[in-house]
Amino acid sequence: MKLPPSAGQRLAMPGILAAALVAGGVAAVVLTQQLVRKAVGEQQAATTERQSAQSKLERATDEEREIRDRLVDYRKLLDRGVIGDEQRLDWIERIAEIKTARKLFDVKYSIDTQRPVDYPGVAGGGDVEFMASPMKLDMSLLHEDDLFRFLDDLRRKLSAHVVVRSCSLQRSDRAAPDRGLAPRLQATCDIDLVTIRDRKMGPT
Repeated sequence: MKLPPSAGQRLAMPGILAAALVAGGVAAVVLTQQLVRKAVGEQQAATTERQSAQSKLERATDEEREIRDRLVDYRKLLDRGVIGDEQRLDWIERIAEIKTARKLFDVKYSIDTQRPVDYPGVAGGGDVEFMASPMKLDMSLLHEDDLFRFLDDLRRKLSAHVVVRSCSLQRSDRAAPDRGLAPRLQATCDIDLVTIRDRKMGPT
């Protein structure tokens, strides 16, 4: 069937219109995708910036907390007398008080010359130096708990950080069934009384 010439003209206009609509739709899709990508990029940048700011704030807070905790620890050590020169006379008095208060049978000890600590991973530097006064302890005990209580008292009462390097317990040869309350154990311990020299403080 042959169409009249005017029919082709009538069909061309809808085709052109359809093509224009398709082109417009494609352009709209492309533009929308570009806008979406831009919006996503801006959102990601804003998120990254916000996370960076939050991270900096958290680091600042952590640093402030760390500095504050160190200052608190320093003040505690200073109040206890751990920072400064060794206080031998005070230690002797405190040990005598503990022995009397605990009603211990026999407490013998000697405190050697002070020296720098030799603990792995612990070393002084700059204005700070860790010093240890080695203490050899021999005790006659009724119960092993007497030793633990004595060591706890040392940690609480002495103006030093008490480090127990070794301890051994043995049955006492002096114990006899007919002597009633008598030492049944002998304890031997190697202890470090640690103090901290802070050169910024000057002579004490």
